[in-house]
Amino acid sequence: MRKLILPLLISAATASAQDAPPLDPAKLIEALKGLKDQQAQQAQSSRQSVLKSAQAAAASGAAAANAWIEAVRLTQFEGAEKEGAQFRDWKEKEGALFSEKEVQAAAQLYFRWLVITTQRGLGTPTKDLLPAIIQYTKDVFTDATVLEGMVEKADNEKDRASQRPGAARNARNVSETDRVKRLHDQILGRALPGSAPVKSLRAEELVKIEGWEMTPSSVDGIYDHIVLPELRKTHDPRVLEYWDMKIRMEGDAVKTKPAFDQEKFASVRRGELLWNRAKEFAELGLRNRSINELFQVLRTFPQHPSFGRWVGELEAVIAPPPAAPAAGAPGAK
Repeated sequence: MRKLILPLLISAATASAQDAPPLDPAKLIEALKGLKDQQAQQAQSSRQSVLKSAQAAAASGAAAANAWIEAVRLTQFEGAEKEGAQFRDWKEKEGALFSEKEVQAAAQLYFRWLVITTQRGLGTPTKDLLPAIIQYTKDVFTDATVLEGMVEKADNEKDRASQRPGAARNARNVSETDRVKRLHDQILGRALPGSAPVKSLRAEELVKIEGWEMTPSSVDGIYDHIVLPELRKTHDPRVLEYWDMKIRMEGDAVKTKPAFDQEKFASVRRGELLWNRAKEFAELGLRNRSINELFQVLRTFPQHPSFGRWVGELEAVIAPPPAAPAAGAPGAK
């Protein structure tokens, strides 16, 4: 029997290895084109779906908070053993913080940056996104100021609580403020790739954009990588608004700090910001204006730690090194 089975198996394998009937190359190529077109349409539809979901979440703080909670459920709890109980436990603890207005504000800012990033990933030119980007950075600055005020208020309450009855209750309020700030910073301080909403939307490839700032809270990164290069390309004077905003925001933030910090800002940090602002005029093609502004910064901050370096930079601008002689000219090697 074994001798009979072996030839039968070999015969069946041989038959299965026979080639298929001749193919029509033209029809096959047409079918492949149809598959490619179908795949492209599905991919585009999927990317547009990501944008619509992000836009819906960015519509309000409450919508953003709900979208973030759902993203956590999908990426961390769905399909896990005792999924319902584990998710309810998370929602009653850390998830409960999403009812706080500061956390909702962070979630909404996150989704606003995801919307802008998705639009760029879908092909919208950076120059067309600039108004939304600039407004976004201003709102991030405002949010940071509000959060700092919340923390300062909690610290003041803590100091007062230590001198009167009910200190334990107020201490718990301070602890809650710390938790709110921690979650707020986690939401805005994490890069888009790998974050729960991007993972839940399967948008990792869509948000991979070369030269783009991925951290929603990084205003400096957004300006350095996106806004300033775009404005400099067209000599747009709005580039100066960034430095004016930084000077104003950082100056306002230090007003409530100890006198030492205020003096350090006035004598050191402000000079650094003004120096960078003055250099920006050269990027705009206004070389003489830049030189005048740089000279004024030197006169205003003669004791600045960077004074020596600044003088060297200005000297290089005023009298740049002579160009190397052309090939074949006297003195050329």
